[in-house]
Amino acid sequence: MAEASATPDLRARILLVLPQLPQDPSSGAARTAQTAVEMAREAGFAVRALGTTATEGAVPGGARGHLATLGVAPEELGATARGFAELRFEQRGIEYTLLDTGRMGVFDWEKTHGRQFDRLFDVEVEQFRPDIVFTYGAQPADQRRHGRARRRGAKLAMCIFNQGYLVPGVERMFDAVLTPSEYLAKLYRDAVGLESTPLPTPLDFDDVIAEERDPIFVTMVNPSVAKGLFFFVRLAEEICVSMPKVAVLAIESRGTAGMVREAGLRGGFDLGRHAGILVAPAVAKPRDIYGPTRVLLVPSLFEASGRVVAEALVNGVVPIVSRRGGLEESLNGAGFALEIPEGLTAGIRVPVGREAVREWLEVIERLAFDEEFYVHEAARAREAGKIYRRENLAPRYVEFFRRVLAG
Repeated sequence: MAEASATPDLRARILLVLPQLPQDPSSGAARTAQTAVEMAREAGFAVRALGTTATEGAVPGGARGHLATLGVAPEELGATARGFAELRFEQRGIEYTLLDTGRMGVFDWEKTHGRQFDRLFDVEVEQFRPDIVFTYGAQPADQRRHGRARRRGAKLAMCIFNQGYLVPGVERMFDAVLTPSEYLAKLYRDAVGLESTPLPTPLDFDDVIAEERDPIFVTMVNPSVAKGLFFFVRLAEEICVSMPKVAVLAIESRGTAGMVREAGLRGGFDLGRHAGILVAPAVAKPRDIYGPTRVLLVPSLFEASGRVVAEALVNGVVPIVSRRGGLEESLNGAGFALEIPEGLTAGIRVPVGREAVREWLEVIERLAFDEEFYVHEAARAREAGKIYRRENLAPRYVEFFRRVLAG
């Protein structure tokens, strides 16, 4: 750890602290938090980041392999008597320290690596002296770290992306809260009296915009139960039966090829018999998804907002989303928000019936075969996606951090 400079940096300081890889391609929350502090740095804040190598889903090559695809070659402090290895690097003007937790999950490393992460956190707070700790997570160990930072004078700014903080007293845990949608902000305000600042999801266009477009596939990202796996497999089956010229693509993350096939078998059909379905491994950058995608399917059971929806819009990909949570809000007037069965929850582990996907099939068929209609909808998507442009969002995120400083 470098010693604090003898000449103090008078800029306002933000320390990003995440329980995972900030560059995690399988986590919209991590990438949102990372992009937020990048915009703050571009506006003049001093920013450092502390995280781990844990990821939410399958990442080819693990954290180290993914960093290599981004052109990042970390300095490694080897696993010695100090404990587990630490990785150090700079990316886009931000200095990162990562505790190497191997391929452990985001919620699995605390027991074995928590003490060393505590030490790294305390050193960052002592030497960097952050004005703001920007983070998420409220496990007991997280709360202890937050408390130590606040006693050192830091404001605690939390980004909340799900319903996991709906507990009494949550409004006293943080100095400021950022949410990704008006929907989620209202949910917390009505349920527990927590006020937050809702802002659209910021995107890193270098990672998101496909350089070339060959729109072929009807695509779903992360075919897991929470993302609507048992709706998707029925929809994929019906597409292949009724529209065999339409190609279906699923991108693995927490949801895998094995899960897709098993889900279909539970409904009495084998998706493996269809040549028109492809399940591909996770990709290093989102832009690799949208180059070949014509229509994006997001039949999620709940989403506070839709990062993949925003990514699709800016690429001119037409999203079709479930009318759940903040997904329709994320469309910004483009795409299609359609119903999924009201009784479809994470506890339902069989595919929905054919009638449940009828409306989705009708829209997909028109987008696949009516070129004039598709071109019109793709143009609407690009126009709606302007809300996510960095130049439009950066001033709003910077103002959020400035309000945190002002108390």
